[in-house]
Amino acid sequence: MRSFDRKWVYTRRRGRLTDAQSRALKTLRDRFCISSVQAIDTTSIGVEIGFGMGTELLNWANAEPQQPLLGVELYEPGVGAVLARLQSDSIDNVTVIERPAQEVLAELEERTLREVRIFFPDPWPKKRHHKRRLIQPEFVQRLARAMADAAILRLATDWAPYASWIRQVFAAEPAFVTVHDSTRPADSDQSWPARGVTKFEARGEKLGHDIHDLVFRRTTRK
Repeated sequence: MRSFDRKWVYTRRRGRLTDAQSRALKTLRDRFCISSVQAIDTTSIGVEIGFGMGTELLNWANAEPQQPLLGVELYEPGVGAVLARLQSDSIDNVTVIERPAQEVLAELEERTLREVRIFFPDPWPKKRHHKRRLIQPEFVQRLARAMADAAILRLATDWAPYASWIRQVFAAEPAFVTVHDSTRPADSDQSWPARGVTKFEARGEKLGHDIHDLVFRRTTRK
């Protein structure tokens, strides 16, 4: 386990909670949430970073009920919504952690993650805010350390400059190779079969944004 670099500073996005989300946070956190990844077996686990309202995380859990999954999120309404669904739908293969992704990756043992998904992270479009983007060289290095050989990383964004940024960052990191890179026009009625349409994706399409799907594979260590 590596120490956490304290230059990362975060603010929890609390948002406006519904009554159901608030109840779920109060009554279900102890059941489904952990404060440290050391509390679970992370061998060959799947992770979604920034799951938002949890649509794709829950779809993943239902599609692969035997696959242990970890959802990483700081947005309280999203966490509350997921906790409520985990109970109502009797989903037992998802654990939630409410901590920054950089901290979570720093705690993981090497070569533990089978798959990582990051769908529609905040693009921080203004140049002065680019340093706040999740996808940074150091972050990608942490992913490389935590992911198993041949593990898959799936990314999606509706912001073309961010897609270019992502391509540049990964092109400079030899631990990953690109296995899929597609751009779907906003007016297309097609969707990528590897996932459903997220809330942020639908909003981006309404704004006329093309959708960029990228998949990277962790290279095999010698």
